[in-house]
Amino acid sequence: MHLNRKWKAISKTIVVLIIVAVVIIAAIGGYILVGKPSSKVTLNVITFSGESADFIQYAADQFMSSHPNVNIKVIQEPFSEYITDEETSLADHGTQYAILGYTSTSAQDISKYLLQLNSSDFNMSDIIAPQEDFGGIIYNTTTHSYEMIGIAYETAIYLTAYNAKIFDNSTLANEFYSQYHMNFSPNTWKNWTVVEDVDQFLTSNNITKYGFLIDDHVKHGIIDAYPAVYGYYYMRDYSLNHGNYSGISGFNIMFEGYVLPGYKYPLPSFNSSSGITALEVYKTLVSYEIPPSTEQIEYGNLPEIYSSGQAPGAFLFTTQLSSISSNVSSDTYLAPLPGGYAETGTDFLGINKYIPASEQKISLQFLEFLVSPKVQEEGFLNYGKFPVSKEAFQTLMSNSSLGAQKMEWLEEVYIASSNAFANPPNIPITYTYLISDFNNQVFNYLTSTTVSPSSALQTAANEWMSSLQSYYS
Repeated sequence: MHLNRKWKAISKTIVVLIIVAVVIIAAIGGYILVGKPSSKVTLNVITFSGESADFIQYAADQFMSSHPNVNIKVIQEPFSEYITDEETSLADHGTQYAILGYTSTSAQDISKYLLQLNSSDFNMSDIIAPQEDFGGIIYNTTTHSYEMIGIAYETAIYLTAYNAKIFDNSTLANEFYSQYHMNFSPNTWKNWTVVEDVDQFLTSNNITKYGFLIDDHVKHGIIDAYPAVYGYYYMRDYSLNHGNYSGISGFNIMFEGYVLPGYKYPLPSFNSSSGITALEVYKTLVSYEIPPSTEQIEYGNLPEIYSSGQAPGAFLFTTQLSSISSNVSSDTYLAPLPGGYAETGTDFLGINKYIPASEQKISLQFLEFLVSPKVQEEGFLNYGKFPVSKEAFQTLMSNSSLGAQKMEWLEEVYIASSNAFANPPNIPITYTYLISDFNNQVFNYLTSTTVSPSSALQTAANEWMSSLQSYYS
């Protein structure tokens, strides 16, 4: 009897232990299922078509190799359409796209759909700050705080690209100097007058059909191209910048660098004598390319026209370099914008805040992977994408096997990326109102013989003021 009672006690203990073990195993199994889903998860990324999208897909393929239950697909759409398409999808809290591409000028418009990121999730000391600051981090006018809504995945700046076969020609250089008394090399250009003279010299002597190409696309490109020219005049006009040559953060150079008493925002700066001069120069540059009433120069076709050999160079974003044909690209070198500056034009990826938390976590892991030094280095080697990682830049610049031209590209971009300031605004109403208001007026001036530069800019400024008053009230 004593042994029997003892055995029953032991049996009960064993049963309890077995139950506990089953519960623990079930819990562990549940954790594994939650942490590493057994079913395949598909994450769609939407961005503009081209080499940048191809680089993102390349990184996604690498990421998927170590995450077998994750499928990442990059949806590529035309640059002029993808923002509108993703907003249409997101209007009703759509989850079609897990990761959203956007530009610096559309950052505030897209921000309402994006998950707020934590900078501690990224090695921010390795990220080139001016690239991230112009759209990855925004000022929320409702909460009056800065928020990180996306990560810059490559370095993009607007500067001068030129064909060295033309500008290293000593005969042409001597002829130009004897006629204009200025240096022919783009790296020495101190102002925009030199560009006007170079365009006139090359086209009048039938050396090239067009002058330096510059974007005149009414739907978007004008808001990038005009500030690139205007930056030279803005930083030299104290009455506009008040010592802040890059303008107030978010408003940037298209607004004055100070706020008048009684206002919540700075006033537009371009409806000034400096702005008018810049617009006149811009129209002169456009006059040496295809008339915009016939064909507009824009992000997609500029590399193609330059690749044809009909232009000596172009003012472009470094993201466009990878779209230039190899025979012309091999002779293409880089220089700052005339006067020694550049414009930031970074593109970003953010996470759709409406997708499930588990997908948000995987999306964040992918973005961390995308901006890691090794992947960033491979982005340049395989796709010509300039890194946003400082470590990747340093590694590449120490790789002498890349050749003199690629080393020059890296050095020029690295220096300029830390000093680019000639930026359009990226306040909340930029994408919805300011771009179209400004671009339409400037395009009317570019294609008309009767519209004056002052009237075009003043009309645009009035429209901006109306939009600002409506928004801030």
